[in-house]
This record gives sequence, structure tokens and C-alpha cells, in this order.
Amino acid sequence: MDPEKQPLVPEGASELNLTYRSDIDGLRALAVLAVVLYHAFPTLLPGGFAGVDIFFVISGFLIGGILLDGIARGGFSFAEFYARRVRRIFPALLIVMSACLAFGWFSLFPDEYKMLAKHVLGGAGFVSNYVLWNEVGYFDTAAETKPLLHLWSLAIEEQFYIVFPALLLLARRRPMLLVLGMALVSFALNVGGVSHYASATFYSPASRLWELLLGTMLAYQLRQRKDPSSTSVAGERTQRALGSSGPSALQSILGLVLLAGAMLVLRAERHFPGWWALLPTLGALLVISAGPQAWCNRVLLSNRLMVGVGLISYPLYLWHWPLLAFARIVESGLPSVRIRVVAVLAALGLAWLTWFMLERPMRRPRYGRRKVGALCAAMLLLAPGAGLLYRYDGLPTRASVVDSARQQQDLIFTPDYRNAEVCMARYGFVGALQYCQLDQPQQAPTVLLLGDSHAGHLVDGLRSYYRSRGENLWYLQTRLPFVGVPPGDDILQKETIRMMELALHTPGIRTVILSTAYKLAPSTATGRVAYDALRNTLRQFLAQGKQVVFVNDVPALDFDPRACLRRAGVASSQTRTDCAIPRSQFEHNVAEHAAALRAVLKEFPAVQLFDSAAPLCDAERCHAMLGQTLMYRDTHHLSASGDAYMAKQYARQLEARATGAYLP
Repeated sequence: MDPEKQPLVPEGASELNLTYRSDIDGLRALAVLAVVLYHAFPTLLPGGFAGVDIFFVISGFLIGGILLDGIARGGFSFAEFYARRVRRIFPALLIVMSACLAFGWFSLFPDEYKMLAKHVLGGAGFVSNYVLWNEVGYFDTAAETKPLLHLWSLAIEEQFYIVFPALLLLARRRPMLLVLGMALVSFALNVGGVSHYASATFYSPASRLWELLLGTMLAYQLRQRKDPSSTSVAGERTQRALGSSGPSALQSILGLVLLAGAMLVLRAERHFPGWWALLPTLGALLVISAGPQAWCNRVLLSNRLMVGVGLISYPLYLWHWPLLAFARIVESGLPSVRIRVVAVLAALGLAWLTWFMLERPMRRPRYGRRKVGALCAAMLLLAPGAGLLYRYDGLPTRASVVDSARQQQDLIFTPDYRNAEVCMARYGFVGALQYCQLDQPQQAPTVLLLGDSHAGHLVDGLRSYYRSRGENLWYLQTRLPFVGVPPGDDILQKETIRMMELALHTPGIRTVILSTAYKLAPSTATGRVAYDALRNTLRQFLAQGKQVVFVNDVPALDFDPRACLRRAGVASSQTRTDCAIPRSQFEHNVAEHAAALRAVLKEFPAVQLFDSAAPLCDAERCHAMLGQTLMYRDTHHLSASGDAYMAKQYARQLEARATGAYLP
């Protein structure tokens, strides 16, 4: 994140005329320490993530002050403004992203390195929030192993810096009408969307903009109250007026109480930001507006330790999360307290070095244009390099990533879009389907595989099996391959019905394979409808003389299967020794669904059941690895080896014409 650093030296002072406030550096320290503590020890400060919202208010206040002052004086320069942003933001960001790529080269598996490369691209283009928006929520477990997850907030700030100056310049006669209107719309989007569109509301600049604009409105208010003879955003007279009175002292105390309450009361499971974001944002607003002479600001926030941490808050924010994320990756789980403490101390040390050796020299005005050019050139070199790493799947040929080429291949999953365009065009499907796939488009399909991504991870193996028998596999992806399920998505439901019609009325299709990851409880209304829909679907297929095979789902793991592989590039990496889950755990998790499914299939003895859990489980355990072969690519999808192995088991069972298999 980029908390705009006020100048400690005369650099740009004539342009900005800002009075330095050490208490804002102290507030910045409070914010970054809250974030670091939350990430390292979340149970100690469960709402520490609200430190990001404090930074948003600070940035809006400082950048708003710069823009309002420059525009009012008629001396605002877009070139100078963005040049200062480059000198401020790029140095630490470049070194942190480069360090992540360097360490990831030796420590990350191909799919992880590919993901890191994508996040470097997002960071270089300041669109990380949009990249993450489409991947996983900020509070989800998978987010903990993304070393550049934290760049989402920097992206939102930079998007604000890119768009807001031009808008403010257009509305320079009455800027607060624009600011207030945008803030109200943004806050409404935030409150209205947080319950139904949690990820979008968290990452979207549209629903976060109001936090920055609160700071801008405060900057405007202080500017209006300043000494008319002064051109500073918060002149000395204003500061004395704000800071010396009893109400200002109480205001500062109230602000700090709100900040403390946010950090102690907020939880990851609450709908955030939403209304809850008012706690940290209003708290920060009260502290800043109280002025530098308010007792808490003067004594607590302006002490040397807090100011020192505030000075390095930007590089500290950039460094701390990659260190913690890589520690979790290398340790194959939550690192020990000792390792997390070391990571935090290392982040502090690296932040100070980055500030002292890189940031300070780069921010000096001497050779300013050359510095900006060099920094932009470095970013333009880093981005294409990351793009190549992404394009080539994280370079699985790196010598020290994993121990065998087979495992490297298993860790990269590239959907086979073979003949997808032909298939989509031929049958007129729209984009609601991820894809449809016809193995041999010049021939009519004879076998239909219908289901979600858990059917998809069987495609390669089943295609090879049926091709060897002179059959042509057709795979259509849909959420629930049953007719009559209440539509959660009208387009998907319509296309599911069309698929069923095609399957029922295409004479050449002799075999229909159904597979889904959904395990609906029959005790719920939706579950009862779904199982009735399954009955109806089976009844219609059998009436048309189709051979029907129902594929039961694989066990879901409660750990990342990559933890079972050795990271050869990191000597201290930990490898999970128990790469399995108890069979009793799996059976308990699916017991209600299994009983309901057994009851349905008992009504249709002609339907063959393939239990894909059986080949992976023995009497006691369900295994992620068989021998030295990794069966899974994530917690619930098979790897390439797992797919091939499962196809062999499928062939063996069908050739034996088993009409029922063990169903837990």
C-alpha cells in the first residue's frame, strides 16, 4: 500500500506547501503494525486487517491535500504528480516483486510459480485487486499461500491516483460536490454489495473509494479553515486551533478508541467492509482532524519509535506478507511461532534497508527525470518477464522444483480445449458452459460425459479408454447434470435441459456418464428436489435404451496434496509424511448423501455405479499418493496421474460389468 509520505526534506515543498505532521507517521505505524500482527498472529489481533482502511483514509487526506492545493493555486502538474508517485511507489515494489520471483524460482512448484507470475503482472499493472477478485476471497485459506496477495490495496490506491486528479480538475469550481457524490455512491455500493457479492465488494475500487474520499473531504475542510494568508493545507494557525482545545483531545481519544475497537472486535467472518468499515475509517478521520497538538497525537503517535516505524511503513507492508506466505509454503502449513517471529523481524530489517538505501535516494529531486525513466524501464522489463513465466506454465523444467517430471506434469492442470470451438458452434451453446469437447469432431458422439469439473478431471483417461473401443467421447460441462433442479442460474439451467434433450434424442449416444461434486442433503428442500430430479433423469435415459453410469465422487482432502512432495530447491522444506485422510472421516462427511444416493440407485438396478473413492481408499485410509505417484492436483481434483489411474479402474470395473460397487 502507498501511504503518501510527507516530505521530511525540502523536496517538492515549494509545490506542496505541506506542514509535516509526525502524528500521521505515528498513525501510519499503528496501521501497519496492526496488519503485520494480524497476518503473523491472527488470534492476537483478529481485526488487524482494518489497518488497511486506516491507510486508505491517510492516503485520501494527503493526496487530496496535494491535489486541492495544487489545483486551487493553478500550479498543478500531472507530469510532476505522477513522477512523484513513480519515485515513491516503484522502488520498493520492484525490489519486493523481484525478490519473490527469485525465491519462488527455487521453492515453488510450477502451478504456484505460474500463479506468482500472474500476480507480479497484476502488481506491475496495478490491477492486483481485479486479478484476486476472480480467484479467491481475501480471508480464504488458499489466500495464505499467495505471496503478493497484499498488493490489492496498493492497486486500489493507484487506481484512485490515476483517475481522481483528472476528475477533481474538471470539477475544480465545486470539487466537494463531486467528492461527496462519489463517496455516497461508493458507500452505498459497499453496504449493498457486501452480503451478496463479498469478494467483489472487498476488492472493487468502486466500493472502497469512499474510504479515500473521507480523507479528501477532511483535507478540504482543513483547507477552508486555514489562515487566508497561508497556502498550506493545514497551516500552523489551524493546527493550533485544532490541537490545543479540550474537544480536540477528546476527539483524538475517541478516534483511537474506535481504532482499537475495530482491531479487537472485527473478525474475518463478518461481512467486511460494509458498515463495519466505519469503525477504522471514522477513527482515523477523528485522529487526523484532532491535529498534531492533541495530547494522544503529540505524546503517543509522535514519539520517536512510532514515527520511525511510520517512516518505513510502506516497505514494511510490502515485505511482511511475502515472508509469511513463503514460510507457510515451505513449511507445508502454519509455521511455528518462532518462524513467524523471525519473519516479522526480517521484514522490519528489510523494510529499513529498503527505505534507507533505495527509497530515500530515489525520492531526492536530483536527476529526477532519469530516476523516473529508470524505474519505469525496470517495471516494463519485469512485467514481460513475469508474462513469459506465466505463458510457459511456471517453467516446469526448472531442475530443482520437484523430484520427477511426472510430478511436475501433475501439478499443472491445463484444461483440454481440444475441438471446443467446433463443439460449441455445432451445438449452439453459449458462454455459460466453460466448454464442451468432442474427441473426434468428424464422427458422431457415442459416449456422453455430463457433469462439472469433477467429471472434467476424468476426461483424458475416459477419452483414451473409449477411443480404444472405437467410441467417441463427448464431454459437456454443467453444474448439476439432472433435469428439474431449481435454477440458480437461468442460462445454465436452460443449457442443462438442452444437453439432456441432446443426450436423449441423439441416437448414436449409447452410453451416458453422470458425475458431479455436489453432495446435497436429502433432508433439505433443495436436496429432495435434486434427488427427485436424478430419478427423473435416470428414468428418461433408461427409457431411451441408454447405458447409464453414475460416477461417485473422490474423497476430498483436508490438506494441500503438494505438501506431500519435496521442494528440492529449499533444504529446510517440510514434507508431509501422512498423505492420507482417515476413511472414517470421509465416510462421515458423505454419509447422508451416500445413503440417499444408494436409495435412488436401488430403484434403477440397470444403472452402473463406479465408485471412484474405492481405488483410493483401503480399510483405514484414503490416500493422496499411491506409492510415489501423486493422485491429486488440489484438495478435490485428480492429477493427470490420478486421472489415468482412475480410467484404468473404470475400465476394469465396466469390463467386469459390475452393477454395484462399495458405497460408503
